[in-house]
Amino acid sequence: MNRLLVILVCLLGLSACKKEQAAVNSPAAVAAQAVVDRQKIREFINANNLQNVAVKVGYPKTDTIDVWYIIVDSGSVVTPITNSTKITVGFKARQMGDTTVFASTNTFHPTYTLGSVIRGWQLGIQKSGIKKGGTLRLLMASRYAYGPYAQPEYNLPPNALLDFNINFFDITN
Repeated sequence: MNRLLVILVCLLGLSACKKEQAAVNSPAAVAAQAVVDRQKIREFINANNLQNVAVKVGYPKTDTIDVWYIIVDSGSVVTPITNSTKITVGFKARQMGDTTVFASTNTFHPTYTLGSVIRGWQLGIQKSGIKKGGTLRLLMASRYAYGPYAQPEYNLPPNALLDFNINFFDITN
């Protein structure tokens, strides 16, 4: 009888977790967070005088993709970029509006396949046309990074908007 009670309690607990996760990912919750993120990004761009250098991925007036890029240095070696492109980078990552770096590659330069990184990187890097040797800044809404999920290892809350500075040491197909 005790085993049955323990199993029943566990099943109810799992069911509650699934309902909570579904509520966070519901279309209404995602749409509401998108509105909040879009406003915060616009405020950040305006407050930091980035209106003339920040470029929105997609069509600026009609697209709902909230990823912006700023080409700090375009680089010199042209290489087509696709999701299978390998990029060797150095980067610093901050939560938008915060000066604290939560992740960086000060002592190493990792190589990633573009299709395996967060969606904000995929969209921003491909759209920017960045070249080997270039430097790119990416600003992104939470849904293009970690969404409604906290990232305790980086001390990031749910729905964190991110700001990356990325140096491209190599771009290969």
